Amino acid sequence: MLTLWTWHAAHLAELENSFAHLEALMPAKRKVLGCYMWDYGTKKPMPLELMQHQCRLGLEWLRAGRIEGMIFLASCICDLGLETVEWTRQWIVAL
Repeated sequence: MLTLWTWHAAHLAELENSFAHLEALMPAKRKVLGCYMWDYGTKKPMPLELMQHQCRLGLEWLRAGRIEGMIFLASCICDLGLETVEWTRQWIVAL
């Protein structure tokens, strides 16, 4: 199984292209989208609009059968009151 993670939040703008490239390289492999809730590349909070973007795409790909799941990495930041963590909690509950 392959997981696709985006270390720099700014690169999430290219997530569709990155995923298409991964699909082309490994069409038969099972895939999961990894979703950081922190911009590890810049060591700053993830902009909310980019978190929303990766979640929307992940859900779309999950429903289309292009991925088998989504992983949310937050164990080290889940209690810091970050906007992305709180939004993601609400988003998951609403599903």
